[in-house]
Amino acid sequence: MSEQDNIKAANAVFEAWNSGDLRKALAYQADDFKTQAPGSPALLDRDQSLAYNQNFLTAFPDSKFKILLTVVQGDYVVINWTNTGKNTGVLHSPSGAAIPPTGKTSTVMGSTTVQVRNGKAVQAWVYFDMASILGQLGLLPPM
Repeated sequence: MSEQDNIKAANAVFEAWNSGDLRKALAYQADDFKTQAPGSPALLDRDQSLAYNQNFLTAFPDSKFKILLTVVQGDYVVINWTNTGKNTGVLHSPSGAAIPPTGKTSTVMGSTTVQVRNGKAVQAWVYFDMASILGQLGLLPPM
């Protein structure tokens, strides 16, 4: 596969998010796709990853990703991004606690590294500052 094919597979989740339909990304994920993400105690399988992302999209339904930088090396695509959205829905913590909507907007920077094989994402490592989001929502004491 070409670098452009790898970028397309890696960008699928961002495009799906921005469209409001996360299921669109599934066509670009292998059946055994795994994700490592903040707050998750273990690797998430494809369905768990979808639920993890849906939790945030439900809490921030107008949120959009902006891609800042994309770097490709072989089967790996690294994407630096920002995500901005207004918290108008319930956010569920990893422990299952429901955090009520605050009505506040947050912007967070992050990075996602995606391993792609045969045009499909097989694993993703997602990094972002959860404390920054919670602080912007007024859910942490000022630093």
